[in-house]
Formats: sequence, structure tokens, C-alpha cells
Amino acid sequence: MTLNMLPIFSSTNSLPISGTPRLTPKKFLSWLVTTRLVRIIVITYIVFSAIFSFTHIFKRLYFGRSKILHPILRTYDTNQMSPLSEMSNSYRFSKMHSKTSKLFTDSLYPYYYRAEHTPELNDITVTTFVSPQGFDDLIRLAEAWQGPVSAVLHVPTETLDDTDPRIVNTLATYNDLYKRNEVLKKHVDIHLLAGPISINNVTILPRPTNLHFNIARFFARSDFVLFLDQDTWPTQRARKILGKYKEVLLQTDILVLPTFTFTELATSHDIPRSIDELTKLIKRKHMGLKDSGWSLNKGPTSYENWLKKKVYNVSDYEMHYQPNFVVKRGRDIPWCTERFDNFENSKAACLFQMYISGSELWVIPEAFLIEYHYNRHSYLLKPVESKWEKTIKDRMYTKFFREACIHHARILDSMGEWNTLKANHVKQQCARIITNWGLGIIDGLTLDSVTAV
Repeated sequence: MTLNMLPIFSSTNSLPISGTPRLTPKKFLSWLVTTRLVRIIVITYIVFSAIFSFTHIFKRLYFGRSKILHPILRTYDTNQMSPLSEMSNSYRFSKMHSKTSKLFTDSLYPYYYRAEHTPELNDITVTTFVSPQGFDDLIRLAEAWQGPVSAVLHVPTETLDDTDPRIVNTLATYNDLYKRNEVLKKHVDIHLLAGPISINNVTILPRPTNLHFNIARFFARSDFVLFLDQDTWPTQRARKILGKYKEVLLQTDILVLPTFTFTELATSHDIPRSIDELTKLIKRKHMGLKDSGWSLNKGPTSYENWLKKKVYNVSDYEMHYQPNFVVKRGRDIPWCTERFDNFENSKAACLFQMYISGSELWVIPEAFLIEYHYNRHSYLLKPVESKWEKTIKDRMYTKFFREACIHHARILDSMGEWNTLKANHVKQQCARIITNWGLGIIDGLTLDSVTAV
């Protein structure tokens, strides 16, 4: 065999040629294993790379971007900036209050006056509405509550300009009161809302609505808020007594404060300081338990149960029920719809949303409120409404009732809570609505042995 006829191998792993030692079987086996192992590794890597690349491309095409495996940094956790940091208040509020005219959201100034005292998180903040003529009422409220107050000051304007005389004069008045009243300066946050007026020189929102209470609730600086009617005052011990029932609020339930008012037979309008004083006036028919829309002592709050002096559940709830109540401030409790421009339907609709979402109503007999009309001719108490306007508003509320029933029923069903106690209220209040409207909308919901399919 000539040299040119011999196979050529590398110097390290080649078979011997003439003149070199013969390759032993052991060395040949070692060379064979090493060569095959390298080939297997190379082939495996090529196949794996091809599969990985194909899978990655397929995933991007059909399933979108891959999940982020690291925490998303928030602008309030770092010094970095984001588009949210540059968002103006008008954009924020237009999103928060999407069904409200931008004429209001563009002229909202939170904490225009900020209270000097920072409340404890577990405190209860009174949410209220202030008109340019209602500063005296605000002072009375702050002195009676002796705690945090979140108030929306609604000033009607013509130009939406801070040089408007209405705004200038109103803020000058408040500046003077703020300097002279320590309680006001210590506890009351004022959120300024400059609202437009109509051609007839009448404000579009002359009375408190859910828009005002949503704003006051959002900017409250404690975890719990009290929805309080106009000309209604808490007794001195109310705030302290409410503090004993915060565990109820943490369960997303609602605390109802009974409200009592003077009758035409009252010879004195001195506010009672204790339950004993109050019950004596009620026996003499000088006062009574008030639920708007019901006769005195006859509403769902139940005067008979209140006399037992124990916490009790509202068993006769009705969709027009609108007491003064305390709730948890956060998103666990639904925000109030802002579509109504009169407080009667606004507050009833607000409580209705909370009730059918699963919150229980608990009445506290130890703490109570007193409705005291300092001005019985106030436009806040006796709004002028035509029969036609009232008919339209009643129909709007009826349609809202149907919409809210379907909305909250779908939420409870989608979260797997339809067969829990949390869904009892929406089943009781909305049985007829859901069974009639649920065809093809809510699948498999059972209401009192009736199934909507």
C-alpha cells in the first residue's frame, strides 16, 4: 500500500501510517467514542436551537408578548418619571368621573384648603357639601364632630376663571373664617369645585349630589367615611361610639346612624344629648325617627328595633331607602353613580349599589343624628321641580335600578360568588329583573328555584 492510498487523519486522533506504532483496540475505541459524542452534542444543540426558535416565534405571533418576570416599578416607589406623573388633574378626573360634564372636572381643585391636623387612618371622616352660603353650617359641623371633615365647596361661576368675582368673594369669606376658627383650621379639608351657571343664572348642580360625595370620599384622609345629609348634626358621642364598630366596616358592611327630627309640636329645639332625653321627646311626639319617604318612626330603620338598644340588621330594605351611613372608603365599596342631579335619587342609588353588591346594613342604637333645619326656606331643602321633571327623574331611577341589578349580578357570577351569602341581596331585590332580563345575559343563575338560561 502506497502512502497516497492511506486515509488522512488529524495528528491527534488519526490511525497510524507506516513508520508509526500500530493503534491498539483500546485507543481506537476511545477515539470512536469521543468522535461520536461530539457529533451527538453538536446535533442536539442544533435541534434544540431550532425548536426553541420556532417556539419563541410562534408564541410571539399567536400569544403576544411574553410575561414580565420582574416587578413593575411604580413612580411613587422610584425617582423615575412616567406619563402618569405628567397627567393633569383634568385628565385624571375626567376618567374618574366619566359620566360627569368636563365643565366640573376641569375646575376641581383638591385640598384648596388643607387641614393642619392629619387624621389617623382608622378615624372616620365626614363627607359633606358646602355652598357659598353654608359656611356657618360647616363651622357647626366641625365643632360638633371634632374630627376630620372632607368638604366640597361648590362655587357657581360664569367664566371658570379664578378672577371671577364669585370665587374671589367666596374664598375671601372662607379665608377670614379659617383664620378665626381653630376647629375649622384644624380638621376641615376643602376641595374647591367651580361650576358653571345656566342662562337663567341658576347653577347646574345647586344641591349636593353623588359627584360631590365621590370627590369628598376620594380625598378623605382616613379609611372610613360618613355620608351626612345637609342640616344634620352628629351628637357629641357619635364619633367615639362609631369607633367601637370598625370591625363591621372592615367586613365591607355598612353602619346606619338613625336620624331624628323635630315635629311641628316641638316647643323647644334644643338638641337632646342622651338617649333618655331623646325618647322622652319622642313619647311627647316632639321628635321622631326620620326615613325620607316614610312617616316618622315607620321606615326601614325601625324605631321598635332601635328601642331594644342592640345593634340590628335592616330587614325591610327598599330601593328608596337613604339613611345617613358610614362605609369603608376604598374600592371594596362601589362608588356612587353620578347620573342624578338631585340628592334624593343620588343617595338612594348610592346605597342601593352598595347593598346589592353584598354589604349588610347594621343600625347602631347608641349613636344618633339630629336633623335641624336652621333655614326651612332654604333652596337646598325645597327645590323647585315641575311634575314633568319629577316624572323624568323617577323613570331614570327605575332604569338605573334594572341596570344595577344586571351589572352586580354578572359581577358576582363571574367571581364565583353567586351561590354565596354575598349574593342574597341582589337575588332578593332583583329576582324579577334578572329572570326577565337574564335570558342570554346571565347563564345558569338560579333565583328562588327559577333558572335563567
